[in-house]
Amino acid sequence: MTGFAASRPINPPGVTPVLTQAQVWKGLGIKAREPKTFVPMISSCEVVIDEGNKIVRKVSFNGGPEVTENIELHGATIAYFEMESTGIRITNIVSYDVSGDLILAFSFANGIPGGSEGKTALDLNATVGKGVEHSIARIRQLVVNGVI
Repeated sequence: MTGFAASRPINPPGVTPVLTQAQVWKGLGIKAREPKTFVPMISSCEVVIDEGNKIVRKVSFNGGPEVTENIELHGATIAYFEMESTGIRITNIVSYDVSGDLILAFSFANGIPGGSEGKTALDLNATVGKGVEHSIARIRQLVVNGVI
């Protein structure tokens, strides 16, 4: 499978604090610039260009070689992360479900870091979904700590 997407509710019942779209978007901006606490497999990151909505960073995954990522932030909705060497494009989308509740989705095109060989859609949903849930939890923690 060369592409996949998974989404999770941002504010499931009983969770506090309830996050707003603006808070989630600010958190994704932090994730673009300081990804190590959002993506545990990122072992190093250096932002080399930051023009607000366009960022270039060099990251290393699990201590491996550096990869250049080009990031575009669009409004309060879409963040694109494109790896130059692999062509993998990761998209983070803040959206609403049919009931009007906030959701966060991560999609992958041209491959999935770590591979998807032999994995079913349910396996990928669990794996990618954990990444979405971790990012939401990290944003919530930043709100609780007064960073956002």
